[in-house]
This record gives sequence, C-alpha cells and structure tokens, in this order.
Amino acid sequence: MKAISHFVVRVFDLIEAEGRSLLTVARGEAQRAQATVASMAMAAAFLFVAVLLCVGGCWLLGSGLMWWLETQVSRPAAACLTGLVAILVSGVCAFTFRALAWKQQP
Repeated sequence: MKAISHFVVRVFDLIEAEGRSLLTVARGEAQRAQATVASMAMAAAFLFVAVLLCVGGCWLLGSGLMWWLETQVSRPAAACLTGLVAILVSGVCAFTFRALAWKQQP
C-alpha cells in the first residue's frame, strides 16, 4: 500500500511539473501568435489603403489627361498632380505592407 501511495504522489508531482512547462510554452506561443495576427492586420490595412489610393490615382490621372486634352487649362494639371501624389502614397503603403508581411517574428 505504501508503494502505491508513493507512486500516486510521484505521478501527480510529474503532472504538476509538466503542467507548468506546458503553460509556459502555451503562453509563449500565444504571444507570438498575437504579434503575428497584429502585424498581418496592420499589413492588410495598409494594402487596402494602397489599393484604394492606386485606383483613385489612376482615375484622377485618366480624367486629368482627358480634361487636359479637351481644354488645356490648369485644372487637369492639378488633377494629374493629385493623381501622382495618390499613386506615390499608395506605393509607400504597398511597400509598408511588404515590409510588415515579410517581417521576421520573434
């Protein structure tokens, strides 16, 4: 009976020790997963903004070119400059997305 009680006590000590190790590993993995999800969410937001700005910039460049060819006034030049700025900003957002998406996680 004494041997069985020592066996049961040692088994529960082992379970307790392994439980602490499992909890430590699970917390570390959860933190890494949280960092990855946050990074991907930020990257997706920048990608969304980049796509919208690129579409808007292309539309403004097209309309600016059309207005310039029709009337040759300064309003199309302003639309072209605005379109170029929007495309440049979308490029920055796209490169930020790339940097965030390919960033090494700890």
